[in-house]
Amino acid sequence: MVSLENFPVSSGSPHCAGSSSADASSLTDDSSCHLSLGHTRYLGVIIVIVRMTKYWRMFRAGYVVLSVRILLRLVSLPQVLQRLNPCSVSCKPDAAVMKALVGYVDYWLKVFPYNERGNCFPRSLSLYRCARQLGYPVVFHCGVRRDATGLDGHAWLTLESRPFHEPGPHWQRFTVTFSYPSDQVGSTAESSAG
Repeated sequence: MVSLENFPVSSGSPHCAGSSSADASSLTDDSSCHLSLGHTRYLGVIIVIVRMTKYWRMFRAGYVVLSVRILLRLVSLPQVLQRLNPCSVSCKPDAAVMKALVGYVDYWLKVFPYNERGNCFPRSLSLYRCARQLGYPVVFHCGVRRDATGLDGHAWLTLESRPFHEPGPHWQRFTVTFSYPSDQVGSTAESSAG
């Protein structure tokens, strides 16, 4: 470990640069110098923790996106949603954390796109997992609409019948064909259609 005792600190004292004079004034100045360095160490630890938290969330979002892709190849959509639904939630919803996770999920899907038509399906499933873990009682929806080329599909989340981190209003043009959890289908499907 690097020792910071002789590291100069700009506190205005000539003794803080590691002077070895033994008079009372130098002891007072040296102790204030160590206090400043102690605070600097704590600040450094806090910065490292914040960065580690950021990278952990980014890794977590990537892991969720990868898990969704693997699960979609192995099991049906209702089984994927059951597996993505956490067993227990031990925290209160945190808007800042959710916003960060949305950004990280979008980042991973930009780097590794799902298909040429869009990323709404794995995005909604990944955000479903993240939101449920944070305590948001979101509902997953799939919908279809007819366009010039045939049928077009979309997936999105709602929270209390309102879109949840949906990038635009185009979800309103889709007719809901599937919702999870299904006990909230009636109230959410009616509000999505209107």
